[in-house]
Amino acid sequence: MRHLLLALLLLSGIALAEESPCTLDTPVGDFCLLPIESLRPTQSAVGELQVTGEVAKIRKQPDLAAWQKKKVIPVVIGPQGNYYLTDRHHTSHGLWKAGERTLVVKIIEHLKKADGFWPEMQARHWVYLFDEHGTAIPPSALPLRLADMRDDPYRSLAGFARNRGYFRGTDAYFMEFEWARYFGRAMDWQPVTRSNLEQALEKTRKLACEPAAHGLPGYDAAACAASRAVQ
Repeated sequence: MRHLLLALLLLSGIALAEESPCTLDTPVGDFCLLPIESLRPTQSAVGELQVTGEVAKIRKQPDLAAWQKKKVIPVVIGPQGNYYLTDRHHTSHGLWKAGERTLVVKIIEHLKKADGFWPEMQARHWVYLFDEHGTAIPPSALPLRLADMRDDPYRSLAGFARNRGYFRGTDAYFMEFEWARYFGRAMDWQPVTRSNLEQALEKTRKLACEPAAHGLPGYDAAACAASRAVQ
């Protein structure tokens, strides 16, 4: 098994001298190399339109291992030796789409007891147990691999809206998902694709300043006031 792992690492182009393969005993705070198929997502979906942008960035990186360390792909070692990805799902999914099969990850915690695992993950905001329409799901409904994650077009839309300054980034957990649900409900979950993205974003610009958005994390009253002033 170790020979197979080493072969995968060599094929990935990551320097073995810098990082060791992840093991169940890898200390918290250490970076290590993990086959991408071993990563278990802690959310059900990603925005594929955003992932496409991540792939383009990834393919431009001259030192992909260093880039991954700078990004910090956080992993919890959980029950039965499973590795749970707690953030950077779009980055990790982009790496998979770009053909990478081994990632540089950072171990952030060991939670190896099955009893209380998911409540602890929820308490630490390391899992998002909702589908792409905001409906609650059980942990058993989470995908087992990055390749199995569903597309959430409104998560892409929220990410692009944030990039354009329609709302501010904050430290609030899962804030883009909150905006995605708000936009989706306000737009009746109409399809969002590359071809109608600009029209959809124009709708989000207006929706981001509606009274219903005031309580969302990152609502930007100043930007909304400035937008109204130039209309």
